[in-house]
Amino acid sequence: MRGVTHPPISRRALQLLPAGLAAAVVVLVACGADPDTGAHPGQRLAKDYGCAACHSSNGDVGLGPTWKGLYGSQIPLQDGTTVTVDRDFLVRSIKDPAADVAVDNKLPMPVNNVPDADVQTIVDYIITLK
Repeated sequence: MRGVTHPPISRRALQLLPAGLAAAVVVLVACGADPDTGAHPGQRLAKDYGCAACHSSNGDVGLGPTWKGLYGSQIPLQDGTTVTVDRDFLVRSIKDPAADVAVDNKLPMPVNNVPDADVQTIVDYIITLK
């Protein structure tokens, strides 16, 4: 979760680590770096904001559409139109979930207060999910 602080690392724990690894751990903890360095920042934000509770990134069916392969796809909307999922559509869908609702929508996405910068980072992540 965002804003979580980690307990200090004991001197004894550092003594048990090889010198290079101990130094890296100290630097990471001091900088507040996320231990899951392989994760896309948007993936971490999606988890922090609760998006991942309804949207999968691996193609699994959930309450919301999977994000895997969503970017660039065409989806039919409840108003009878079809839209190509592009960056603008994704941003609009996050910021105003009721703006364009998919035909197969199972549960309305809640209104949220995700800051613009975080919305852009989450959209960047969704775009990577081919």
